[in-house]
Amino acid sequence: GITTLQEGMLPSQLVPLYRTLIDRNLLKLDVIGYADAKEADAIINALSDCRGVYHNRFKLGGMKIFLDGSPQGRTAWMRIPYADSPDYRGYPALTDEEAERFLSLSVQKNLQLLAHCNGDAAAAQYLAACRKTEEKGLPLRSLRPVLIHGQLLGKDQLPEVKRLGVIPSFFVAHVYYWGDIHVKNFGLRRASRISPAASALAEGIPFTFHQDAPVIQPDMLETIWCSAVRLTKGGLRLDREAIPVAEALKAVTIHAAYQYFEENEKGSIEPDKRADFVILDKNPLDVDPMELKKIRILETIKDGGTVFERG
Repeated sequence: GITTLQEGMLPSQLVPLYRTLIDRNLLKLDVIGYADAKEADAIINALSDCRGVYHNRFKLGGMKIFLDGSPQGRTAWMRIPYADSPDYRGYPALTDEEAERFLSLSVQKNLQLLAHCNGDAAAAQYLAACRKTEEKGLPLRSLRPVLIHGQLLGKDQLPEVKRLGVIPSFFVAHVYYWGDIHVKNFGLRRASRISPAASALAEGIPFTFHQDAPVIQPDMLETIWCSAVRLTKGGLRLDREAIPVAEALKAVTIHAAYQYFEENEKGSIEPDKRADFVILDKNPLDVDPMELKKIRILETIKDGGTVFERG
């Protein structure tokens, strides 16, 4: 059920693999890679024929940085301490100066920047760096900077996200897989607001969803179920940020295409766009939301050709 993939962190060690896949024309789906920003020059040079354009289905879309860790691993950088540790807030992965430098580098190289931010303090650091980059007169908004994961992105931070043109990409399946751990780490009130898709929707912010494979399987229908139902493995409903199914579908189609600067060729089924779509055994807009993850993919079509068909 997927026709475009992302290599979310492309270090130099993976370049020979991708060089082989590209040169031998082995890719069946479109793959967009994001270079480790710390090795950007070497990776860009090695994949120069793919910079911003597809070559044999691979495109180098930009760069990636990490600003903190994970909430379930208690390394997400928070503004308010963890519930059971009054003095512990996690920690940053980069200094403010480093974050600003990478944002300036993304503008200098005219490449989109993705920033891993789970905690709200990490999000604050990224937004502050975006703001300073903008204040320098650099065209940041045109590069559509992305805030990856955004588990604890604060509702109070969303107006600035919108103003700066930052695209949040939520790992909303956290609700099911680690929601119970988040309740333990942050308390029920904060945990209920993880992956704040409904708040972003209310602000008019385009957002996307992802699965961070191989952390979990890349199952779009399960992700749509998570966003609409927001049920934890332990049976808690963290549904304050639940969204309509139609909006969840947009997050993995229309908005995803926008995130990749491909809104004129992908994301919806209409004339003059790529024939990338899936055929399902049930209409996700008609079924009970609890049944969403049981919908089966019957066929996946890429550029008008079948790349998967259920036997």
